Amino acid sequence: MIFTLSCTGNTRWAADLLAQMTNDKVVSIPDAINGDCSYRLRAGERIGFCLPVHGWRLQPLVRDFIAKLNLVVPAADEGRAHNGTLSHYCYFLITCGDSCGEYGEQLETALAAKGLQVRSACSVIMPESYVGLPFMDVDTDVREAEKKMNARSTVLEFADIVAENRSVRMLVHKGSMPRFYSRVLGKFFYRFLVTDKRFKVDAGKCIGCGKCKSHCPVGNMAMTGGRPEWLHTGKCLTCMACYHYCPEKAISFWKFTGKKGQYYFDHNKRKQGKH
Repeated sequence: MIFTLSCTGNTRWAADLLAQMTNDKVVSIPDAINGDCSYRLRAGERIGFCLPVHGWRLQPLVRDFIAKLNLVVPAADEGRAHNGTLSHYCYFLITCGDSCGEYGEQLETALAAKGLQVRSACSVIMPESYVGLPFMDVDTDVREAEKKMNARSTVLEFADIVAENRSVRMLVHKGSMPRFYSRVLGKFFYRFLVTDKRFKVDAGKCIGCGKCKSHCPVGNMAMTGGRPEWLHTGKCLTCMACYHYCPEKAISFWKFTGKKGQYYFDHNKRKQGKH
């Protein structure tokens, strides 16, 4: 099975393509975490994680899910687990706009604590969706198309590795200063920018369609009087999905999004009326 988290569709696309090529099942972490997170593994079943990088650090939601995860090993496999490590093949694929920092290492450490030994890993560069800082914007149409084409090739190559249960580490794009990204910038990011308190809605533009609420991956929004509101539950990922899916661009984040573009994975198809 493939456990995934996706916000603007990049990671879900990668997870679905990976599942299609490996005949595995995709499980949404935000949906699953409200349950007991207990899964009975079939003999030889693979355990995959397909996740997006936010702020170069492992999201609290993902960390909490892994901590809660209970993998029940088939009786036939019990003899193959040793030193608390499961024998099942484990891997991860992470998506990012340009770099991952130490996200992969943090994920691997969290999985090791649950007895999961990562056998293969890779990262996939996808179109940018984070617009919450002055110098960050979505990619141009040309750059977006280029990233998607390269991403498909990478996912298909990685799918072959996973389908054959090979122990191969493909390139993980850590960036030039992974420690600085994750331990300094990432700390700042999660302390000051991962919050729903900086989102606002322009009542004059909002048409009350509710797309922002329906696309929030963690259910942190409600519609009140035909207008969206953020629930301040502490669950917000600041993934910008609410901003990107708004058809009227009525949602803003601080003062940083006024002249920025919008992006979600299949937005071009929807503009053309194909979806």
